[in-house]
Amino acid sequence: MSVIAILTTNKTTYDSLHGILAMVGAEFDRLGHEVQMLNLLAPETPARLTALLPRRAETMAVGFSGIGLELYTNDKKLFWDEAQIPCFTWFCDHPSYYARRHGLESRYLAHGYVFPDHAAFNRDHLQANGAVFATHMGIPDPGFFGSLPPEKRNGRLVFAKSGWNPAELERTYRTTMPPKLFAILFDAIAEARGKFCSTFPEIIVRVAAEHMVYLTPGRDVFNAILTRLDNYTRAVRSREVGAVLLDYPVDFIGGGWDDLAGKGRHARILGAMPFDAMREGLGSYLAAVSLNPNVDLSMHDRVFFALGAGTVPVFDTNSFSAAHMPHLARYSFGQDRDAASVAAAVEAVLADPATAQAATAATFDELYPRFSMSRSVQDIHEITMSMTGTAGARLLPAEPAPPNVWAPTAKVA
Repeated sequence: MSVIAILTTNKTTYDSLHGILAMVGAEFDRLGHEVQMLNLLAPETPARLTALLPRRAETMAVGFSGIGLELYTNDKKLFWDEAQIPCFTWFCDHPSYYARRHGLESRYLAHGYVFPDHAAFNRDHLQANGAVFATHMGIPDPGFFGSLPPEKRNGRLVFAKSGWNPAELERTYRTTMPPKLFAILFDAIAEARGKFCSTFPEIIVRVAAEHMVYLTPGRDVFNAILTRLDNYTRAVRSREVGAVLLDYPVDFIGGGWDDLAGKGRHARILGAMPFDAMREGLGSYLAAVSLNPNVDLSMHDRVFFALGAGTVPVFDTNSFSAAHMPHLARYSFGQDRDAASVAAAVEAVLADPATAQAATAATFDELYPRFSMSRSVQDIHEITMSMTGTAGARLLPAEPAPPNVWAPTAKVA
């Protein structure tokens, strides 16, 4: 068993990253590891990190979305190198956001992703440490959710999503970007509709070349375009889906939806909510609507969380769901999120809740524990303790054998 230092902070939106890391720590604890939760903003944390040094051989660290990745000593050296403690960072955002962080080189760092699509971009364009890793968020232990039995649920759907305004984003981009890059961005956005992030590099490079700009994926100007394309397309998708949901018994949780208040017949705009409150309430809903962040090879954490809570997930389909979640096909909608397919998915749940809940239970039984958070943290432990740091160095080839080792002992006729 190992010492697992969970690197966290209480300064994230809705306290969501801390909430996820707390679940990760609990999953490690269930596996028998010694878990230490380290709030990087707490005054005692430097002393607690120092106390781990004598136990470095059995210690690893885990952070989320870059939390704790760039810790430096007073003489500007990476703490993980100096401490010789391997650190796994589980990223949820595309590597084009804060690309320098995603490309940080160290034998003691493992760059991991909840979405394989993002890991592939790092491999192809940032190439951090020569190896990056992906492991699905997975279904957390159902005990995290305190779920109600079907007959006691509220019969409503929940849509936990921030509502960015595409028109405001466009105005911001127009006033802050050079005109040529703005033109490239919106030409690329037009081509990217309904497509996954794996297609974005080719689209951006090709569209930029039509404007006589020749970009290298992973570099600054390219990343400036890709991050805005990703943000804008996700904002449009959220708004389009949200517009459909207004006519159904849906609770909107998250900031950015105030302008929709009072516009729907059955929807409620509840505003921002701390992560733990959302987690604790998830098991009281009939269904949860989720949007994948332009990815094809895994699912958003809220789909996995809904399965753990026994709540019907309603989501945009992709290759992962087609391969692993066929029972839920009726409750999914297309990547191009046309209003009719979104409405059909919601109405299928509301028309026959018992069948939708049975499909959810069948999906859970097929995916758990194969796609569980417990399995994911086991993968993280194996990657971090056997492929990075001192253990990773032992994987290097041995010295070349002396030239006479392979000489035949018998004469060839």
